[in-house]
Amino acid sequence: MTDSKPESLNEDVNGNESSSEVRRATKEKMKEDRDNSTSRKRVKYNSKSESEDGKTNRPPRKPLELETDPEILQRRQKQIDYGKNTVGYQNYMEQVPINQRTKEHPKTPDKYTKYSRRSWDTLIKIWRKNLHEYDSSKVPDVGESD
Repeated sequence: MTDSKPESLNEDVNGNESSSEVRRATKEKMKEDRDNSTSRKRVKYNSKSESEDGKTNRPPRKPLELETDPEILQRRQKQIDYGKNTVGYQNYMEQVPINQRTKEHPKTPDKYTKYSRRSWDTLIKIWRKNLHEYDSSKVPDVGESD
């Protein structure tokens, strides 16, 4: 039984290069291929998710689920009533008629839409925070240009 040791640190018992050398060579090769590559990355389309042929690649939307639990609906209505019983909401109703409202204006969350507890609380928090802009008697700037 002969004891054969590698002749160098880069060769294993069978005379092959070590795996670290092979790995380095592969990485170098990939880098060269990437540098010499004439292909470009695929074009990303805008948020409308249009593809090259003009069709959308979106998966079908899941149907709108409605909240049916009476306890949840009651809790949500209580939060909405609490927000509507503020000076800011009253000023908002007086200053911004319904037909002049835009996306930037506060919108009361829909209590019948199915949301997780955290999502609902976030919606209420944002709505209430936006209503505070109307706490004073002056009209705030909501992105309207004169």
